[in-house]
Amino acid sequence: MQERKKYIIEKAFEIFMSKGYDSVSMTVLQQELKMSRGAMYRYFESKDDLFKAVIDKYVFGLMEMIKPKFSDDITVAERIELMYTHVQNICKFLDNLENVEVKFLNYTALIIQGAKRYPNFLDKLKKHKEHNLNVWRKAIKNSIEKGEIRKDINVEIMAKIFAKSFDLSDNSDAHNTFLKGAKSGKKIMEYIYSLIKT
Repeated sequence: MQERKKYIIEKAFEIFMSKGYDSVSMTVLQQELKMSRGAMYRYFESKDDLFKAVIDKYVFGLMEMIKPKFSDDITVAERIELMYTHVQNICKFLDNLENVEVKFLNYTALIIQGAKRYPNFLDKLKKHKEHNLNVWRKAIKNSIEKGEIRKDINVEIMAKIFAKSFDLSDNSDAHNTFLKGAKSGKKIMEYIYSLIKT
């Protein structure tokens, strides 16, 4: 039963990505998944219920993937490498999607639709961004204590700069592929790091 539910969520993700939320009805989902209406409703009460499951897995789930495990003494250099590895894995997944022509735009549209239709979407997004900022703050403080970066750095401003560097939606290279956006984000972070190193 769990495997069937997982399959429905995976296929619904591709359908919502390629057609958009508004163009997809339960009938369309039923036809695309080759399932009866009764079978669909056995797993999900409504299109909104299925859409929420898709957002949980493919938006918030992917965000959780870029919360790498880190020790309390992580440094900026280590954080850059961890972030790049995790974002690279996510990018490879998104770039390899089948049946979705304009992946970056479609995924961005999915996030926008999530913001409109998913309860508390913006609150969850804000919590993720705050967690990310906290990790950067900690890494910067650790690097200052270890003498790896200058002591005169404004921790708050620098944390925000590093956090934005991997924001693929702000990265023009990401319009070609997610992976190019990740590589560009890493280059930006490495350059910033080189400017503040001791």
